[in-house]
Amino acid sequence: EGRKITSTSEVTATCAAWNHNNRIIASAFSNGLIAINSLTSREPSPCNLQEGTTVNKKVNALQFSAGSRYLISGGADCIVRFWDLKHQQLKHEFPACSSAIQTLAFTGQSDEHVVAGTESGLIYLYTQNGTQSNILQENDETSPVQFVQSSPHPFVRNKIGAVYGSGSLRVWDAATTSIVSSFNHLHWAPATSLAFSPVSKNLVATAGLDKRIVFCDIAQKKEMNCLEAPYPITSISMYANGHSLATGTATGHTLLYDMRRTAKPLLIHQIDKHKNDPVNFLQFGSSLDKVRSVDDSFGKPKLKKHHSFNMLGLQSSLINLTTPKLDPSSTPSSAASSPSIPLLKTSSMPNLVSINQNEIVPPSASSTQQWLKTELESIKESLSEEIQNVHLEVLRQHQAQQTEFARAIQELSAQLASVIAENKRLHEENERLRNIF
Repeated sequence: EGRKITSTSEVTATCAAWNHNNRIIASAFSNGLIAINSLTSREPSPCNLQEGTTVNKKVNALQFSAGSRYLISGGADCIVRFWDLKHQQLKHEFPACSSAIQTLAFTGQSDEHVVAGTESGLIYLYTQNGTQSNILQENDETSPVQFVQSSPHPFVRNKIGAVYGSGSLRVWDAATTSIVSSFNHLHWAPATSLAFSPVSKNLVATAGLDKRIVFCDIAQKKEMNCLEAPYPITSISMYANGHSLATGTATGHTLLYDMRRTAKPLLIHQIDKHKNDPVNFLQFGSSLDKVRSVDDSFGKPKLKKHHSFNMLGLQSSLINLTTPKLDPSSTPSSAASSPSIPLLKTSSMPNLVSINQNEIVPPSASSTQQWLKTELESIKESLSEEIQNVHLEVLRQHQAQQTEFARAIQELSAQLASVIAENKRLHEENERLRNIF
């Protein structure tokens, strides 16, 4: 179902971001307004972090931290702001960038760094406490940074991808501030967005106004594949299963692709048939969404799709789960005594069939079987997504522990080298004194 969120003055929306469990969406507008909306109820519940009325207050980028405790924003005034959502206040402002901020991202194993891409082509790297740690810059690149993203894969959380107005793609290592891979003029028109694969640590997709979606392997440093879209692409997002891809276009359309099956979009949807406004930002929600409808009269969560599109779950051992067979002879009594199943709606059932004038029987077992099969498929998809996210979280924690262990070993090695050097110096001093006396 759709939800329209607007500012009070009906100005243009510039960007939006989901929080980690899809319960909250942050949206920014061209007048500088930052609105936080809760989606757990049908009634809008905005909390405005910032109200701006001048052009230099325009917000171009928003990003939640991993646990949604913090939110960063940046725009035309060249300043990155770090918001504390728990206390609904500005925690601190980062040192000003040299030009307007186009895009923002958290990066690192625990979101310890903030990345800001600017119109001048510079990428600023900040620590969470607000200090600037480095500037990522390619000497021959002066076009604007259109989009930056940190890899969601647990093994390469320090990888930062950036696309430029020149159509180029560059992947940086935030830990060493060095370029991992570079693709010059990947698009013949400005590149507008990119998406790292949550499943493959080396796969990244880029999109541009040349209507092309290009897939690259950053380890082998080569272009893998290319899709031709029917419209210029302004935004791209990859789902957690790694094979569903959604794009927003300059004509106001959204396209859905399944990269395993076909090069053509599975779905083309126009957001507003009366307007052709471009889609400035598009993002899949998290697969961990557990938002419940407050209008559920039974007070129980319904099994339903979490996202704007119907997604296929990853294949798992649950594929062997089959629909139980129903005994037709037991159908009337079970159907007559099943008011505890709230998802069984009368509108989805066929009309009752009359056998005798005074006898009415419930729907056929085949239609009930079909309904049960649909519900089981929904459960399978949901469980598959949960298992995948738990697996990725375990991998991320393992990688974080390995990183900490390597850092500790490095510090111990440095201390040991210092002790050895000090011991050698004392030994030489001892020998010198022995020769003197």
